[in-house]
Amino acid sequence: MVFDNVKNAALYYGLGDRFRTALEWMARTDTSNFHSGDKIEIDGDQIFARYFEVDTKSPEGALPEAHEHYADIQCLLEGEEAVGYALKDGRAPAKPYDPEADIAFWDVPFDTIRLKPGDFYIVWPEDLHAPRLAPEAPSRVRVLVVKVRVD
Repeated sequence: MVFDNVKNAALYYGLGDRFRTALEWMARTDTSNFHSGDKIEIDGDQIFARYFEVDTKSPEGALPEAHEHYADIQCLLEGEEAVGYALKDGRAPAKPYDPEADIAFWDVPFDTIRLKPGDFYIVWPEDLHAPRLAPEAPSRVRVLVVKVRVD
């Protein structure tokens, strides 16, 4: 997992051309005309983004997720959010992998990191993450999720 602020995005260009493209796009994109749930194509199925305006949720009962084919770059644009984080460590998912959605869920304990607007994190297929957790009371957040194909 990488955790940083968008002002430092260039530090991660060395992760490869796809990550550079994704991070450059994320850092310069105006989201004012996006609607919650929009899918934005950046480079076909290699790099694309989703924009969300959603309410955070209580960490109690949250199930961390992971993907097999994509790394996530999630950037908090507005509001307050926490993300849960754990490693798979060879544990089997509690809810089986859905290949159409490229997601599975685990029922494991996790640590949390608090995000402020402009903060982003990158998670790879071996990273479990529980996004959009309420650090205190649930509230509205705006989030940009960029998916980068890694296989």
